[in-house]
Amino acid sequence: MDIRTFAGIDYGAKTSGNTVICYHNGQSLLFFDALKKDADSFIFEWMHQNPWVSNLFLDAPLSLPAVYFQREGFINYHYRHCDLALKAMSPLFLGGLTARAMELTQKLRSVLNIQTYEVYPKALAQLWLGNSYHKKLSVVEMTQLGKILIQKHPSLHLAQSPHNQHQFDALLAWLSGYRFMSNQHLTFGKAEEGLIIV
Repeated sequence: MDIRTFAGIDYGAKTSGNTVICYHNGQSLLFFDALKKDADSFIFEWMHQNPWVSNLFLDAPLSLPAVYFQREGFINYHYRHCDLALKAMSPLFLGGLTARAMELTQKLRSVLNIQTYEVYPKALAQLWLGNSYHKKLSVVEMTQLGKILIQKHPSLHLAQSPHNQHQFDALLAWLSGYRFMSNQHLTFGKAEEGLIIV
């Protein structure tokens, strides 16, 4: 596995500055923050500048409940099977973020031939960190928990510890991708509706 061929992203509101790319350059894991730029343009431009990256692991819904496409056996208008399995938010509740993620995925695939997978960092955190993970981690907690995550993969090295929640969740997104690329992942949902990689 070439560790440089994929990236993980914590995806936020378009101009909130909360979108972060986590990427391994062959030596260590790095964070790239969108700051107050247009997050979607930031991601597209970053991917364009790093053409060896062919897989993206994105923390955002990439599909809608299959009932909207009249697929047989699907009756839930609010949640996909993967959302229910992981107690994740409804793609409809996330609204504009879901639409942006789906549009970005299509653009990345058609223009740059990049395959995008949906991940849910909280699920991996609960699997590996249990109750130690929460949505208001201090810098000290992030440093401690980051070390626990990296210890699970001794060959990995962080250039610097995450210094905000979005960097920490981007790291979890990247680790979900690492698990997928090395065939150690879990998959939730139904292929005809939408899958979440953990």
